[in-house]
Amino acid sequence: MKILNRLFCRCKLWIAVRWLGHRRVPTVHRRWLRAKDNGFRAWIRSEFHGFRWRTLVIRQAELIPWRDLLNRPAGGEAYCGGVLFKDPERQPTLHHFRGKRVIDTPLLAVQAAAVNPLVVDGRLFWCGPLAFHFGHQIADFGSRVLLASLDPREGELLWYPWRVAQRFDDLLPWQHFLLSYLNPGRKRHCIATAPMRIRELVVVPQQARMHAAPTLAHLEAMSWCERVLTPQADGLVYVSRSKFAPCRSAETLIGAFAGEALLEQFLQERGVTVIHPEMLNLKQQLEIYLGAEALIVAEGSAQHGLELLGFHRRKPLVVICRRPQEDGMDLPLRSRFPSVRFVEALQEQWKAVDGVAWNGLSVLDWSAVVNAMNPLMALPLSIRECAALQQASEDQLQKLSATVCLERVPDT
Repeated sequence: MKILNRLFCRCKLWIAVRWLGHRRVPTVHRRWLRAKDNGFRAWIRSEFHGFRWRTLVIRQAELIPWRDLLNRPAGGEAYCGGVLFKDPERQPTLHHFRGKRVIDTPLLAVQAAAVNPLVVDGRLFWCGPLAFHFGHQIADFGSRVLLASLDPREGELLWYPWRVAQRFDDLLPWQHFLLSYLNPGRKRHCIATAPMRIRELVVVPQQARMHAAPTLAHLEAMSWCERVLTPQADGLVYVSRSKFAPCRSAETLIGAFAGEALLEQFLQERGVTVIHPEMLNLKQQLEIYLGAEALIVAEGSAQHGLELLGFHRRKPLVVICRRPQEDGMDLPLRSRFPSVRFVEALQEQWKAVDGVAWNGLSVLDWSAVVNAMNPLMALPLSIRECAALQQASEDQLQKLSATVCLERVPDT
């Protein structure tokens, strides 16, 4: 009887989630999301011999900890470990995608089987990596857990950590909140650090991929997750990168656009709320984003926090890009904020010699940036202030070049 009651409660929760999603997401947008999802599913069938993008139940599943993760710039692998494959060409759900690109290194059970694995005689739901990188954890590795939490079947949510604490109690505060926020079904989290053989492993397909729109079901469920938030801001909010990446020395050259400090000053003089996400906990960040009437965001990992919100048709959003945008990079935010505008105004980008482009300092065309921001402000920025921003950018680049050996990133 107790099991039936839990099953009934979880079914009621799923119905409530879908009802809220139907209320929040208009018909036209729902059709758009379904078309994106159907296109990907058709591509999966064509690439994987007719096998479908669907939830798998694997009996006697074998898993190993990560051998490598997020280490491509250092010459490593982007996703190597986790659930072992029987046949990579016929198990698309186990693969890890960005857009329509497989980025994992499949390991076969016969090749990577562990000696004396931990045997689990129960049901677990595969969630994937727990990573140290905020943006990748949300946008890249965090989309299986939500629908797994809402699945009416009993079971625990299984994670393998990578360079983070190995027990739930030792996770960072933002990770604690994230795992609670994405678990409305209140299943128990299981963090494993050893090879395992599991009697029954449920694998929900990725519901959100970098360079792609989320599934409709995932977006509906995100709208439900929002209910734990209390809106904390109003008016226009600017989400800055200047404290995290001031780019004034070799140590702080970790990706930004020049002149941001002066932009903050001009915005604050107009009553705009300027926040530095690294100074706030994740719940505070989301409550500010939820309460803001409009948002301007400096491109960076912090923008992925917006992917933890549901659908917001009327909230204006401007993203100031510091680097060229690849196809599909707008889709995760456009799915939630249909009026989002990505301002690509890159004039030139400089990086440390032998460094990587995304850690460089970018010089923007401030006239294009100001033209995108001004419609959101009661008191627009002037031509004189636009020129001051351009001069501040050049001054910052000149001071940086006096202490760091720089080279220009080629135009793409």
